[in-house]
Amino acid sequence: MLFRSHIIAPHLSRALGANVIVETLPGAGQLIAINRVYAAPADGTTIMLLNGTPAALSQLIEQENARFDLSRMENLGIVNASPSTWLAGSRTGINAPRDAKGRRVLFGGTGPTGGLADPAALTCEALRLQCKIVLGYKSSADVVLAVERGEVDSVYTSDSSALHYDRSGRVKAIANMARERSSLLPHVPTLFESADIAPEDSWIVDFRADLDELGRIFVTTPGVPLERLTVLREALHKVLADPAVIAEGAAAERYIDYRDWKTAQEMMRRALKDVPAERKARLRTIIMGKYH
Repeated sequence: MLFRSHIIAPHLSRALGANVIVETLPGAGQLIAINRVYAAPADGTTIMLLNGTPAALSQLIEQENARFDLSRMENLGIVNASPSTWLAGSRTGINAPRDAKGRRVLFGGTGPTGGLADPAALTCEALRLQCKIVLGYKSSADVVLAVERGEVDSVYTSDSSALHYDRSGRVKAIANMARERSSLLPHVPTLFESADIAPEDSWIVDFRADLDELGRIFVTTPGVPLERLTVLREALHKVLADPAVIAEGAAAERYIDYRDWKTAQEMMRRALKDVPAERKARLRTIIMGKYH
């Protein structure tokens, strides 16, 4: 069995009574890895823990190399879901989204749909900010370092990563891209609380918040027999609902907030099927180049 998760792997191995091999697959924003799992034999022996947010976004805007249909992949369950959190450098003078008005704001990112740049682009659009997104960084850690050095002003990360970086004092979490505050960062307001968003643009933030609800999701190849799917789903539920596993993840700042496969399936349907064609076209324009 092949997938990406070093913390969960030994527990899942015991729950299944099978050997679990963890392999880190090549990048391209995880698209190569998803393509490989999508095309694997439908026997349930290849599963993947993917970042559902950029994966769904890549499919929605028809990004090159996205040769999969997530709605056809079999969902096993969501490990956790994290709202995207806006971090600003402590020396930028940006202590709230309103401070970004009337100035040019530099965000950092890896690629256009890598999870760092796309929430930045959507924020700039919804708040009607003057932004430039600098792409090409290797990882979120590299972008945060660039923020600390003053190369760029801001970056988006997950709330769990933001919690870690916010403690340093060199960057500050200033807003979550959601309707509700993060349980990890209850002192950080949402964009709706801390920024003036025109009613006709609120769907942009809601769209990205819905994508964030996909979180880290286990999937396997389309067409796996129901009997095998049931075994996988029950084993994953057993592991991710175990208080000891949850505590182990929290100790490593890998927080578990399990949602079952039925919830995952509904989240995927809402993310992929409920976006009108005209909005998809606008999203592609915003994300793939407007602010780069």
